[in-house]
Amino acid sequence: MEHIDAKFDALQLTINSLKTDVNSQLMILSTKVSAWESKIGGLVSTMSSVNEEISNLKDENVKLKQELDDLRSNMNNISESNHRNEQWVRRSNIQINGVPEKKNENLLSLVKNLAVRCNFTINMDTDIDFVTRIAVKNDVDNKTPKPIILKMQSRYKKDDFLLSLRKLKNCTAGEIGISGIQSSKKIYFNDHLSARNKHLLREAKRLAKEKAYAYCWVKNCTVMVRRSDLSPIIHVTSIASLNKIV
Repeated sequence: MEHIDAKFDALQLTINSLKTDVNSQLMILSTKVSAWESKIGGLVSTMSSVNEEISNLKDENVKLKQELDDLRSNMNNISESNHRNEQWVRRSNIQINGVPEKKNENLLSLVKNLAVRCNFTINMDTDIDFVTRIAVKNDVDNKTPKPIILKMQSRYKKDDFLLSLRKLKNCTAGEIGISGIQSSKKIYFNDHLSARNKHLLREAKRLAKEKAYAYCWVKNCTVMVRRSDLSPIIHVTSIASLNKIV
């Protein structure tokens, strides 16, 4: 029995020692778990903060995108308004191309000769605002005569005069009093288009030719195209409207 008691005492000591070791390890593990929990809590808090910032950035991005769209829309509106105004100030103008230049030329007399030639009644004192030549952009060699711009006091008078001038088919410089080797030069009469509308006219003519449209012309400073006599008229008022020429 003494021997058994000794064995039990030894076992009890071993168990107590094991308990002490286990408790010590559990304390260490608990400390580490607490530290991990603290770190994980910090990470969760950081992730939450990051997610909140991302959400705020997304909202800000949507807001900025909307502001950008609004700015683009406003810029387009301003640009369109400028284009309209640029053409509006030309609404009473007639552009005459092909008239040879000469020193001391009398452009008022030339306009008077044109009016007589097309049987149009015009009062040189009250119907005309001014008449002048204008420089052509990128005209390096100056071989092409500068266009003549005739500004009239009334748009309606201008429209009537232009309509009469366009009836002068194949009009030449000689027919309006210009003699010499340049007398055979052809003269053309058009609306005085803005830079944007000139570009639209060039593109419309190119597309009309490619797509076999029968007509491309300008009326009241607006570019128009038509496939045939039975087709609807397409008004080319913007770059986007050129897509209608198909």
